[in-house]
Amino acid sequence: MKNLETTPEGKLLIYGATGYTGTLIVHEASRRGIDFEIAGRSEDRLSALAAELNVPYHVFPVADREGWKRALKGKTALLNIAGPFSETAEQAMEAAIKSQVHYFDITAEVDIYRLAESKDVAAEAAGIMLLSGAGLFATYDPLVVHTAKRVKNPVAMRAAFKYSGGFTPGSVASSGNIINAGLLVRKNGEIKKLTEAPSASFDLGDGPEDFSLMPLGGLVISYKSTGIPDIEEYFAMAVPAEEGSDTFKEGHPVAASGAERSKILIEVTGEDGTVVRSMADTQDGYMPTVTSAVEVVMHALNGSFKIGFQSPASAYGAELLTSLQDVNITDF
Repeated sequence: MKNLETTPEGKLLIYGATGYTGTLIVHEASRRGIDFEIAGRSEDRLSALAAELNVPYHVFPVADREGWKRALKGKTALLNIAGPFSETAEQAMEAAIKSQVHYFDITAEVDIYRLAESKDVAAEAAGIMLLSGAGLFATYDPLVVHTAKRVKNPVAMRAAFKYSGGFTPGSVASSGNIINAGLLVRKNGEIKKLTEAPSASFDLGDGPEDFSLMPLGGLVISYKSTGIPDIEEYFAMAVPAEEGSDTFKEGHPVAASGAERSKILIEVTGEDGTVVRSMADTQDGYMPTVTSAVEVVMHALNGSFKIGFQSPASAYGAELLTSLQDVNITDF
C-alpha cells in the first residue's frame, strides 16, 4: 500500500453532486470536514448547492475533457455519482487517469466493474487507484472476504442481497443496465452467461425466501478480492418502491424511510465441502451508500491506497467493515 506523502490531507471533486444521492453525499462530506469541490451539468442547481455549502463548483458535461482538466487540477480524488454510469464512468475514469487522480464511483452495474478492470494497467501507470463500487460494495465485498476467511481454500460463493427501500430515477436507469447485462455467473474463474434464470432460496432470519439470479458485481469485485472461482449472486426486494415517494424529493432528501433493514448474506464453500455463512444488515435506502462512499474516499484522501484497479476489500480488506456506520455482522 502506497501513501500520498505530498498531500496527506487530500482534496476531493464530487461529480454529480446535485442528484438525490449526490446531495446526501456532499452533506456527509461536509459533516466530516472533507476539503471538496462539486461539479456537474446544471448551473442553477450547482450554484445553489455550492452557496449553501460554501464550496467552489464547476459546470461541464461529462464529455468535456477541458472541463475535467480544470476541475481535477489540484485534486487527490474524484468521486463520480452521476448515473447511469454507463453514460459517465468511462469519461470520468479517463479524466482521472490523465489527471493522475484516484477514481471512485458508487455504481452497481457489473459492466462498469468490467470497464474499471480493463483500465488496470493505465491506472497503475498513472500511479492511481481506480475503485468502482464504493457504495454497496464497501459492505458486500469486505463481507465476502470476512466469510471466505472462515474456510480453508474457498472454492464457491453465493450472495443474496435483500434490498429495502425505493429507487431514485438514476438507480432505475442503472438497474436496467444490470438486467441487460444478462444472467451472469462466474464458473471456474470465467464469467458465463446463462440462458435461463434460476432462483434460489435463502434464510436471512425470517425463514426461507426466494431470490432471483442477478449480476450485482461481485462477479468482478469479489473475484478481485478473493479469487473464488465460482460465484453466483441473487437479489430480492424487501419493500417495493412507491411511485412519487417523499423519500426522493429535491432539496434535502430523507435519509431513510425507517422500513425493514437491507441485508446481505454471503455463503462460502471450502474445498473440503465446509459451508459457512455471514450476514450484514444495514439501514434501508441509500444512507449505507452515502456513508460508505465517503468513508472509502477518506481512506485515499488520508494517503491510504493501492494503485491500479481495486475493489473495496482488495484495497482495505475485511477490516473496512469495522469503519462503516450502522453495519451489523452475524456469522452462522
